[in-house]
Amino acid sequence: MLAKLVMRNASRSLRMYVIYLFTMVLVAAWMFSFHSMLFSEEILSLSREAGMFGIMILMANVFIVLIMIWLIHYMVSFMAQQRGREFGIYMLLGFHKKQIARLFLAENMALGAAAFAVGLLPGVFFQQVLTSVIYGILETEYKIHFSWDMRTFLVTAGVYAGAYVLALFRNQARFRRMDIRELVDAEHENEKEIRTGNGRTGWMLFAAVFYMAVFAWMLYQGKFTEKNVYPMIAGLIAAVYLLYVGLASFLVLLIRHQGAFVCRGTNLFVLRQLAGKIRTMRLTMGTLTILFAAALVGTSCALMLNRYQITQGDEKFPFDAAIYSPDPDATFDGERKVLEEETADTAVYTYRIYQNGTRDWNDFLCDIYGEDEESGAFFRYDTYIRLSDYNALREMLGYNPVTLGEREYLLQTKERVAAAAEEMTHRKLLIGGESYVYAGCQTIGFEQNGHNGADYLLVVPDEAAGNMTVYYSLCMAMFDGGAPEELQEKLYEAGGVQTGSELTMQAPDGRGIGTDQFYSSNSWIFIRSTEIYQMRFMLSIVMFPLFYIGLVFLCTALTVLAVQQLSDSAANRRRYGILRSMGLTERALSQTALRQIALYYLCPFFGALLLGGEISVYIGKNFHIYSGVMDSMWSYFGKAAGMFGIVYVLYFALTCEEFNRSRNSE
Repeated sequence: MLAKLVMRNASRSLRMYVIYLFTMVLVAAWMFSFHSMLFSEEILSLSREAGMFGIMILMANVFIVLIMIWLIHYMVSFMAQQRGREFGIYMLLGFHKKQIARLFLAENMALGAAAFAVGLLPGVFFQQVLTSVIYGILETEYKIHFSWDMRTFLVTAGVYAGAYVLALFRNQARFRRMDIRELVDAEHENEKEIRTGNGRTGWMLFAAVFYMAVFAWMLYQGKFTEKNVYPMIAGLIAAVYLLYVGLASFLVLLIRHQGAFVCRGTNLFVLRQLAGKIRTMRLTMGTLTILFAAALVGTSCALMLNRYQITQGDEKFPFDAAIYSPDPDATFDGERKVLEEETADTAVYTYRIYQNGTRDWNDFLCDIYGEDEESGAFFRYDTYIRLSDYNALREMLGYNPVTLGEREYLLQTKERVAAAAEEMTHRKLLIGGESYVYAGCQTIGFEQNGHNGADYLLVVPDEAAGNMTVYYSLCMAMFDGGAPEELQEKLYEAGGVQTGSELTMQAPDGRGIGTDQFYSSNSWIFIRSTEIYQMRFMLSIVMFPLFYIGLVFLCTALTVLAVQQLSDSAANRRRYGILRSMGLTERALSQTALRQIALYYLCPFFGALLLGGEISVYIGKNFHIYSGVMDSMWSYFGKAAGMFGIVYVLYFALTCEEFNRSRNSE
């Protein structure tokens, strides 16, 4: 009999909690697809850093499991509360508490197993999509072929089942404390809360918004210190929860005021329903807002890294091969021979970088970017290049030559540095006792991370360079087709540098690699295809887990929102039945339901925009400064909010459909 009861109750829950099960199916599918990366031979063969990808997925799993435990625990507690009268009847019929606990446990395990089984099929599909995207980012050909790895299945099943067991284990205490009267009265909690509201805490709404504004101001003005940052963050979290305490009271005051707006149409009904929900869910609403904000921030950061992948390859590595030597007299004969043998249609150019014994530009940029002489961001001395060498390199890259007057110099720098360096351009350069004035700025991609200077080069007439000291030597090459896999190591050997498997050389004293914070290397030799490939793979290691965590957080929070709105199906039928008896048409009832759900959904949405927006834009501002990506700092948050909104609208539509079906059902 118990088995039949389990199946009947599980079948009923499938119909009642469609959105919850839909989310668990998605979570199972995403977990399977990401776990497949841990054992995918295709992914593991892409890079020697592929193992790091697996580590990041495992770290992401920690967050996913925690949020799954919270969701399952919340939903199980919620379902138990909703079925309090049913459990009370079971106890009156003679069921023991242990029997009811086992019954409820079996129902939820059956639901979880069904969601997991259904999620495996889209999981295999997502696996191929994810693999194809990674190959596409790395510009590597991939042929779709479906495969099944038992290790992926076992890991996913273990993580999924573990989250369920831990969540259900925490709910056992509920059944040990069960009391028939409390179970029967549980469904009236929402009504009790709205009756006892007095509106005295409405000021908390404005206090919370004010605190968030102050937090944003301190963030953008750089007012945080080691002493105040943690108390301010704790205060921000508290402000999120107080926001809903104040909003519920504010709505009660608005209802009691009964102005023209409140009394128009069904506004009083909608506001009363909203006030009741927020009042009973104020802690949950605060938690959901934090989850939404975390999803927004994570997605924004992932979009920043994706934009970096797309745009920075040409700036950082414009030449197919770049070779550095600290020897001022280096000829690169061995390297030239290797390039001619290993590549096709090779154009090679050898030249020198000069120094004048000054570090005025270095000191200025160190102050701008908060660096010091020991940080390795800049060379020991300011770096110069002859105009003839500069134009020869421009020609290799397909740009027209530039000209200089007799006492003029040109600044070649990264686009992000140009604005910061503007103040310095008003000063004259002193070279060999002569003054040189600023003639303009060029921001083409020019290999300025330890080769053609660090972030900048000063282009001077050839005769001016004759009065300087040769600093170091460089060799740049352009060739057709891709670079052989072992080209970098062969170039090191040709230069007499024995590196073995480690191709990153210790930077010589005084060499800088720039202020880029996201991807930098102190290698003496850059191979464009290799460096871009590794850069994109390393950034993907962080980017994909961020998307993964953001999606799960978002869908989890939306599930709780939806289920809470659909929970009072019997009460909704009764309330809308009264409105129908009062003469409202079906169209008016549908519009009322739409406004009720829309306002309910918009509360945490705007809270998340406020909280996640100020954090995302601040991160975007610093990303703009240190990455070289010149997109607006608002663009990443805007795109994340757009993606966020699409998923939000999907769950909103599902909630509306289920709500209307529930209120119209017998």
